[in-house]
Amino acid sequence: MDYTKELHRTRNIPLTVVEHADSRIILLRADLWEAGVKTTIGQCLVAHEIETGRITNSTRALVVHGAGNTVTSVQIAAEEQGLDVEVIAVVYAETSRSIRERLQRRGIRMVAEAQRAQGREGRMTTAEELCQREKGYVMIEQHEQPLIIDIQRETLGQRIAEEVPEATHFIAGVGTGGTVFGIGSALRNVAPQVRVVALEGVGSTLSLWHAYCGAQHLAFKEQEQAIAAALRTYAAAGMLTKLTADSSRPPDQWFEIDINFPPDVSGTVGIEGLGVGGPTQLILDNITSLDEVRIVTDVQARDGVDALAEHEIYSVESAGANFFTALGIANELQARGKKPGTIISVVTAKK
Repeated sequence: MDYTKELHRTRNIPLTVVEHADSRIILLRADLWEAGVKTTIGQCLVAHEIETGRITNSTRALVVHGAGNTVTSVQIAAEEQGLDVEVIAVVYAETSRSIRERLQRRGIRMVAEAQRAQGREGRMTTAEELCQREKGYVMIEQHEQPLIIDIQRETLGQRIAEEVPEATHFIAGVGTGGTVFGIGSALRNVAPQVRVVALEGVGSTLSLWHAYCGAQHLAFKEQEQAIAAALRTYAAAGMLTKLTADSSRPPDQWFEIDINFPPDVSGTVGIEGLGVGGPTQLILDNITSLDEVRIVTDVQARDGVDALAEHEIYSVESAGANFFTALGIANELQARGKKPGTIISVVTAKK
């Protein structure tokens, strides 16, 4: 696939520099795009589906399971391609009113059947059933599509790598994984020293999987220690955790792990746009390339949104999580007497 057009598009996005605790935080301003950081993904996925013949003259609707900017980017791409199709978003039943209103303003129809507690799998099932039931409906799948990593590496990633080869850290939340793995890979090609830091919201299990996958080759005790350390981060974020370890069992049954919300938690939890539940196979295939995974609570993400607003950047909570973490890393470097960093992150979408 030729990414030239989308690479050119990315070069028109400004980079905003924020000085903090002696470090430089450089923000890719994807919020200035109508579909945010997912713009290139939507454009390239639609072009790919046309090239491979999945989208044809008989296609009536494009179905995206998600309420984020991917569905908006798919609609924009369909319009640019001149497709006469409806765009449908399969969203969680608890999806916020503001997001519903934003999709409605764009004329995107919503199907809100899956509960957030079911995670991505619930929305996927709903989307698949809809496409099986309705003739001419095509699902635009991003979550298990390796192409999304290539897209972000060859567009946003290449642009950042060209302009900031001195980067010390790259921070991004993990939804589908395309942004963190794609841009992280592009930066590593020119800056092997860069640390790729992935973020998850409360209700995700990425930190646990990162610890487990990184320790699989180790002995029982080392694996137990790695898992226990990950569980402490969940406990610090307000989750209830339990680890039962038994080395007398086969290795794939050594550990029983429970992570749950406290019984008094209700309603929508987690950060919109970041994963809920277990990671996809695409994420698991790439997870060991991450240097670190951090959990960001809802409150911390909102603090990050407020901090961005102080710089007249008005964005969503996933961007707030990114900025909160960037500020924290700058503080950590200063407190430890380390060399100031050049910290790259993304303002994912406008509010």
